[in-house]
Amino acid sequence: MKIALILNDDFSMWHFRGGLIKALVHKGMDVCVIVPPGSYVSKLEAMGARCIPIAMNRFITPVQDLKLLFQLYSVFRAERFDLVHNMTIKPNIFGTLAAKLAGIKRIVCLVSGIGYVFSEEFDSTKKRIVRKLATFLYKLALSISDKTWFQNKDDLELFIEKGIIKAAKGLVIRSGGINLNEFSLTDVNSGILAQLRQELQIKENPKCVVMVAARLIWSKGVREFVEASELLKAAYPDWIFLMVCPQDPGSPDSVPQDYIDAHRADNLIVIDYFRDDIKNIIALADIMVLVSYYREGVPRTLLEGLSMSKPIIASNSVGCKEVVEDGKNGFLVPVKDAKQLAEKLRYLMDDEDKRHLFGKYSRELAKKCFDETIVVNRILTELYEIA
Repeated sequence: MKIALILNDDFSMWHFRGGLIKALVHKGMDVCVIVPPGSYVSKLEAMGARCIPIAMNRFITPVQDLKLLFQLYSVFRAERFDLVHNMTIKPNIFGTLAAKLAGIKRIVCLVSGIGYVFSEEFDSTKKRIVRKLATFLYKLALSISDKTWFQNKDDLELFIEKGIIKAAKGLVIRSGGINLNEFSLTDVNSGILAQLRQELQIKENPKCVVMVAARLIWSKGVREFVEASELLKAAYPDWIFLMVCPQDPGSPDSVPQDYIDAHRADNLIVIDYFRDDIKNIIALADIMVLVSYYREGVPRTLLEGLSMSKPIIASNSVGCKEVVEDGKNGFLVPVKDAKQLAEKLRYLMDDEDKRHLFGKYSRELAKKCFDETIVVNRILTELYEIA
């Protein structure tokens, strides 16, 4: 069986869908990944997948988008895949249209969070136009796909409410899963952690509150994390707040560099560039935080925190709330509420035993709900409809 997986970022394909690729290869499938050219193409090939690099732009670019449609159509016509799996908005729209035109037998999509386009934040005339266009194109594409996987029920319900998809064509599988063996405290090298502390100039004694997000944008909760660190600085001088969010200058929601520079402090470390050692950074955490209101699917970094036995404080918002059982493995706080975030942090910062109990429950929750083997099996049987 020939299967194509299409995503607009080679790192994300390797990092988020590596378990799926390995499972398909293990089953003897001919797996082809279509991603933009990048340094992770070789890693994907090492998993046993064939790679076809095609440039993809995140933002609306009519000429480039038509070129993408034609390129995907040409590949699909030449390869004659049995199944095409599109992921993220550009592949979902143009990959689905190209696959249908090419006569592909089965076409499925993944909506892993609906992000900025469908958010009511920072509304403007331009954004409303973009939203209407995205809604129209999504409705067209998802009507001709066979099935669409959503990572939380809120996103599926919104798409049904807006008439973008019929309920029978939607499927909820919470998250893409997490490799419990790879993301485990027993798989962390203490020597590497010592080097990391030295690199980041974190002394041995301080405790760490860690927030990791894919992009440095306001709707990931950047302002709230920074303000909470300021509220707690005087009372907790031995605690470090560590935020890892690569810059995203192309986004209209981007956090200006001036804001970050103005708020760096003795207790606040900001890493505003890409890191490929996130597992080790999470290992430093005594508490994991993500107070996003971005409309996440299910945030990967919170899954990693769960699997690595960390107590979690997350916003009570779409996607984030999927990984927290309030009062059992962490707390949910209202969006845009730095004071509530600081209060819940204070509670855990004062109680080491509670942090340990919450972290233990996080690991159990990861095993029960987000084990990659369970998620991949559901993808194969319920989305792909193969044994």
